[in-house]
Amino acid sequence: MAIAGVQLYQSGINCREGPETETMPIITEVRFAHANGALADTFSQYPDITVSIVQETSTDPGRNLYFMRFEGGPETPTDEILASDSTVSEVEPMPGFEGRRMWGIAFDPGTKLVAPKVTDVDGFVLDARSSSNLRGWRERWLLPDREALREVWQWARENGFEFTVLEFRRQDHADLEYTGPNVPTEEQREALVAAYERGYFAEPRETSLEELAQSLGISPTAVAGRIKRGMKSTIEMTLVVEDPE
Repeated sequence: MAIAGVQLYQSGINCREGPETETMPIITEVRFAHANGALADTFSQYPDITVSIVQETSTDPGRNLYFMRFEGGPETPTDEILASDSTVSEVEPMPGFEGRRMWGIAFDPGTKLVAPKVTDVDGFVLDARSSSNLRGWRERWLLPDREALREVWQWARENGFEFTVLEFRRQDHADLEYTGPNVPTEEQREALVAAYERGYFAEPRETSLEELAQSLGISPTAVAGRIKRGMKSTIEMTLVVEDPE
């Protein structure tokens, strides 16, 4: 494990100078920590607490609010724990999730965050959760190529992260839309968004499968299947968290 640096591994080979450049998209799983990283004080004081990021696309980008789910740890209310964490600048409860320890969190400007760098290289964070053995984070990313991974690797090394790439695999064009069992496909996301915007989930419903199918240019059966599979993937990605350690 690298201290204040990075080690990259492929097929058991230590690539200390960084991965070679490749233009094919990749999915990589990483583990990292920093003394001034997100929730560093919380992880240090409460090593048994488990945190997972709830994917949220409607967040106001100007506030940089992250939605997180907390499990385990002490009986102390989560808002009190977060208020004492020097990396946290703002804490908000998530409406409708009282008692489930889900919070919106904004971080202090001095906090070391990797996600903005992943976005900077045109990548996406697919899954993020705390890593108990490192007192940091374990994440899964979709990146455009190995050069993007090398750039994040270099940035992490220069900024004093303890950072390990656990594994990565190439994605060809055929399976790029499906990035893992917990991530909805583009078609599923399109169907879910259309259903939401047109009131399919309202009570009473404001649209029907037939109307959704017509707007999307597919059959009602296909719409129903995409909504069902998309909801399953969304629940697995956001609410059903398995410990990967």
